[in-house]
Amino acid sequence: MRYRLTKSQRKIRGQVLTPAELADCLAKHLTGTSGSWLELGVGTGRIAEACIDVRSASSYLGVEIDSKLAALAPKRNALRVEMGDVLSPATLTQLLGDQRFDRTVGNPPFGLHALGEACRDRIMSLCPGLELSAPWVPLDLYFVLESLSRLKQGGEAAFVVASSMAEDSRLRAFRFNLIQTASEVECYELPERMFGWKAQVQSYLLIARFGKTACRSVTVGRLAAGSLEVESSAEVLPEAAIDRLDFAFHEFTEMNRALCESSRTSLLSELGANIVRGSRTKAQFDELQISSFHTSDLPRAHSKVRFDNAAVQGFNFAQPGDILIARVGTRCLDRHAIVASGRRHYTEAVYRIQVPRPHRERVAQWMTSDAGAKWRQAAATGSCAKHLTVSTLLKMPIPG
Repeated sequence: MRYRLTKSQRKIRGQVLTPAELADCLAKHLTGTSGSWLELGVGTGRIAEACIDVRSASSYLGVEIDSKLAALAPKRNALRVEMGDVLSPATLTQLLGDQRFDRTVGNPPFGLHALGEACRDRIMSLCPGLELSAPWVPLDLYFVLESLSRLKQGGEAAFVVASSMAEDSRLRAFRFNLIQTASEVECYELPERMFGWKAQVQSYLLIARFGKTACRSVTVGRLAAGSLEVESSAEVLPEAAIDRLDFAFHEFTEMNRALCESSRTSLLSELGANIVRGSRTKAQFDELQISSFHTSDLPRAHSKVRFDNAAVQGFNFAQPGDILIARVGTRCLDRHAIVASGRRHYTEAVYRIQVPRPHRERVAQWMTSDAGAKWRQAAATGSCAKHLTVSTLLKMPIPG
């Protein structure tokens, strides 16, 4: 979105308005009440309204650059909105001075933005050790660091952040500093359609409390679609959370560890598997008037598929004994097919797995099992549409 030719600062900076249910969820995950609150990038004030209603915020200061958005903020005695550019350290100093707040919250803009030298110097002073590629900086990182720098001792914070904050190795220094200074940290993966059916993104609700005790464990989890209740969660050691804050990673690591501990387990690569991606997109095959097998053709209730004996057109094709799985597509990674007869070309969104005959049944049983499907879902990566790599699949443990 930030690359579009637009005069809208909200679009340029990748600002997505907070759904009301997410604002309420954020407020409910906090523990304190009343006190002074700060939100950089307050937008239309949905989070502010939730915090005033749910947490009885007595003094709430929001900073916003877009006057049209600020005009939509609710009229509450506790809420004061100041106009200003959060990406200008000098402007923030003028607006906020040396004020400190009991709590700071927000749903900051996402994506990378080319920031000036003053901004980059500010970020590095707040969090030394970050691996940033000049001049590009994750906007949510900057907003979160600026917000946390204005928190009182013993304060509390909650932010909606992009996946890079939880997963990117280049932001490890941020996670290290946060976990080393906080007494409690929680990070929950939000539903992929949290911001509407047209936007499939991976984002997190990040919460930190800064008490007198050191952080002994970090809570990672996943919020359920619809209710936004905690669907699954786990406690991980601080050093593990510094590496990754996403629940899916730790869930996958534990699942993989348990599978690999069995003496009868072999890696897919050790069984001689060959994994090949399809040759063309579905649209390209359609344009060539060549019938192809796509992720939408993967069966839901059974595993075997039968093809006619299509003519070989010089592209990769599937034949009897092959296993077909989705390469990409969050909603179809758990689906699979075993070719029972015939042959057909398949698209680049599909992997064909060929295994030597002695191991074919063993691999097929695992691939078509609930556990095998769950492994693929957990192993997939990506901030938008999840995908599996060949190298990841070759490391897939296959029970004996």
